[in-house]
Amino acid sequence: MRALSGLTRLVGFGLSMVLLALASLVLIPVMIRSAGEAGWGAIALGQGIGGLGAVLVSYGWAMSGPTEIARGDDATRLAEFLGSLKVRAVMLPAAAVVLVPITMAIAPVRGDLAAMGTVATTLTALSTNWYFVGLARPYLLLVLETVPRLAFTIVGIVVMENGADAIAGLAWQSVGLVAAFACSTWWILHSLRAGGSVTARAPKLRQLLLDHRHGVASSLGSALYSSLPIVVVTVVAPLVQPMYALVDKLHGQVVVGLFPAVYVAQGWVPRAADPGPRARKVLLGGIAFCALIAVGAVLFGPWLLEVLGSGQLLPGLAVVELMALGMALHFYAEIVGHAVLATYRRLRIVTVSIVIATVVGLPLVALGAANWGVLGALAAVNLGYLIRVLITAVAAHRAIGRHLPADGEATPVLGEVVG
Repeated sequence: MRALSGLTRLVGFGLSMVLLALASLVLIPVMIRSAGEAGWGAIALGQGIGGLGAVLVSYGWAMSGPTEIARGDDATRLAEFLGSLKVRAVMLPAAAVVLVPITMAIAPVRGDLAAMGTVATTLTALSTNWYFVGLARPYLLLVLETVPRLAFTIVGIVVMENGADAIAGLAWQSVGLVAAFACSTWWILHSLRAGGSVTARAPKLRQLLLDHRHGVASSLGSALYSSLPIVVVTVVAPLVQPMYALVDKLHGQVVVGLFPAVYVAQGWVPRAADPGPRARKVLLGGIAFCALIAVGAVLFGPWLLEVLGSGQLLPGLAVVELMALGMALHFYAEIVGHAVLATYRRLRIVTVSIVIATVVGLPLVALGAANWGVLGALAAVNLGYLIRVLITAVAAHRAIGRHLPADGEATPVLGEVVG
């Protein structure tokens, strides 16, 4: 029965992520037809920078939130959610004001498309999927968040296919994100306060920022390492940027589409009195799963890239192989960080691994892109992912061996509960 329950949750979360990932992939050739290769490059640049904004605005709840929701009672969950609302209300406008001008300044063409890509992607920080992951309620996530997002994305695709500029498609996508946030927030607050007995307040903003600093540092670092390479390639090798943007987008969407496996592990590992055996299974099972990711990417990558590039961008086999390796390494680093190190509250190690990967990898991205184009950039990015995997895997083994699920230097991310 436990195996069946886990499979049901995996299918539920998987359905949401696959639908959203497919919609995002379908958008790519539609945007290329609507805005051209250069316009697509501007959108991808904006999405990359917007990804950084989204991580900053969500402020680590995607990393630490599921564990705390899974462990907490209703009062704790209410305080946790209210805290997330308080932080996002401050961070969202601040991020938009800072990042949109930067995007427009960097974009070589169509600064308006780049800016709208930044806004649309930053709005993904409104997602409350971490709350439903903690509850292990995937079908509520599907109804309350996935369906509104998918519906408005489809509207955007239709209007672009009927001659509208790509900026209209991005605008409809943004409307879907806001609608999903409204639906999810209403349900969460209504369900927690329905009986009238649960009351809570979030801590002061300063305390929330301090409590979540390790989670946001690790999440932001991961987003930086995923997003900055396209900025570097845009600056040092603008001619190969559209091709790199296509490969990078497929990489990102595949990893996002596979995140239901991470979600299930996030809710499964910390529920045990001794999370060690479950954490070991995640470490070993993750290796096999990532090998399958790489094989699948090599087999189906060429066809996917041809379709997504609308026949205008055609990478070679070596590019596909490097993309496949990067997907596998990236996913393993994420599942170890989210499911194992978050359980043992060792998110500082995730941050350290990303800092080292960034310091080593990004200069090599610039060197590789300038001299060897897409191949050089991908090889450098993959080296950074390998560094992350090695550091986090070693730290995870040590945390499991010590049988210490908590760390005094990384306190649980909980709001103050009253009432």
